[in-house]
Amino acid sequence: MVYKKVLQRITIVFLGILIFLTFFSRTLLDLQIPRVSVDFIKQGSINPTAVSSGIVTHADTERIFSHVSGRIIQIMQKGENTDDHWVLFTIISDTQALKALMDQLEQAGHELQMNALAIEQTGYDLQANAISIEQTELNLINAEGRLAFLLEQPLDLPIPPVLDLLEFDIQLNANTASIESAKSELEKLKILYAGGAVPRQDVVNKEAELNRLSRTRDEIIARQNMAVLNYGEAVERHEKLTASSIQNREEQIQSQQNIITGYNFALSNQKTERSRIESRLAGQYIERGRIESRLLKINEQIAAGGVTVVPSNSFPNRIITEIAPGLDLGSMVAEYTPVMTTAILNNRFIIKAPFPQIQDFIQPNQDADILIGARRMEGKTIRVIPDGGTNLVYIELYSSQLHGGELAQVTISGGNFNYPNIIPLSALREERDEYYILYVVPYERRFGSSHDYIVYRMQVDVIQTDDRNAAILGRFGMDLPNGPVIINSDMPISATQRVRLVPGHDFAPTR
Repeated sequence: MVYKKVLQRITIVFLGILIFLTFFSRTLLDLQIPRVSVDFIKQGSINPTAVSSGIVTHADTERIFSHVSGRIIQIMQKGENTDDHWVLFTIISDTQALKALMDQLEQAGHELQMNALAIEQTGYDLQANAISIEQTELNLINAEGRLAFLLEQPLDLPIPPVLDLLEFDIQLNANTASIESAKSELEKLKILYAGGAVPRQDVVNKEAELNRLSRTRDEIIARQNMAVLNYGEAVERHEKLTASSIQNREEQIQSQQNIITGYNFALSNQKTERSRIESRLAGQYIERGRIESRLLKINEQIAAGGVTVVPSNSFPNRIITEIAPGLDLGSMVAEYTPVMTTAILNNRFIIKAPFPQIQDFIQPNQDADILIGARRMEGKTIRVIPDGGTNLVYIELYSSQLHGGELAQVTISGGNFNYPNIIPLSALREERDEYYILYVVPYERRFGSSHDYIVYRMQVDVIQTDDRNAAILGRFGMDLPNGPVIINSDMPISATQRVRLVPGHDFAPTR
């Protein structure tokens, strides 16, 4: 008995130790699994805001070119106002350049003569084109008149044949009556002949008369059938003649319509050619103006001994914003090369600020908050141009306190929008340009009252984001989970892992 009690006590102690080790090992294992903090998908609002920076520049600028080649002996400097000087820059040409100017003068005179000949020839072409258009329009009017006449004229169709069988019906009725009368008389004569009252010849004569009437009936019917046959042939001939007349009329109309179409096509080509000739003539007149202007400038240069002055009063109320790189006093410039850039002093400025393309709520005509130093101003977006992975946004603003060149911070708000499914940005994950979320599903343990939490993954579409939250939808229309969404973890996690839920402040998150 003592041995049995000892064995029972040892068994109980062993089972206790086993149970203790089982739960303790579970606890140790739980301490090794990732810890996560969670939040729930909920309804909320998104207020997207984008911040960037850019340099303030004048909005209305113009580059000024050198119309001659030579050496710069005077030039205004960057930042100077054109109203404070009477000359923008001065260029002097050397002796060799003056000789070149004389050659240019001769060449320009030759070009002017060739231009005059070209204008004269183009004028002849335009006059010949006008005559062609007038003749085609006259032909078109006549063709349309002939078509209208054809359409108004009644169609001359042959008279349809008429089948008249009345005369045959009358003859047949009379013949039928005669035959019936002859048959009746023949029966009477046969009775009288049998009684010996009349001779046999009277009976023979009546029979001969009856035969004659029968032959006459056959002849009438034959003539009637021939009349019907002739009528059928006449109807067939009439139908053919009618169809032929209609076809001839349609062919005449179609032919006239084709003639009109041809005239319209020719008229369209002639008017197109007139536009080309007029455009060519306008270009030739513009070229003549350019040559005459060039002649005037060359003569002015020659008269001034090769000195060309660009007056500032041609560009009033402007500021010099840029001098061509490497250009200074004594520099050589070629003809038609840029010398400087000016800006109109109208208090209108532009800021070009880059924004990530994901901030696609930025559109033209949006208000923008601008901070320049301690000054806060209001601007408006005017253009959004894709530039690689960014959008280059042009912001317009007006100010009398700016000079250009200032650094500006730009803030653009996309408004306040309500969405049914909002999550913190920390819950949104990205892989290969696709977004997904991780959420947990609780499973009841076999032993104890606690739960195991398993991680699941779902791809989502991002509708809108701001600096804190994101509005999402399930990819391919899938329903979003009702359970908690993982926003942070103390170690990397993936789908099908077991995790432990803790408050977000209990660890340093690694996502």
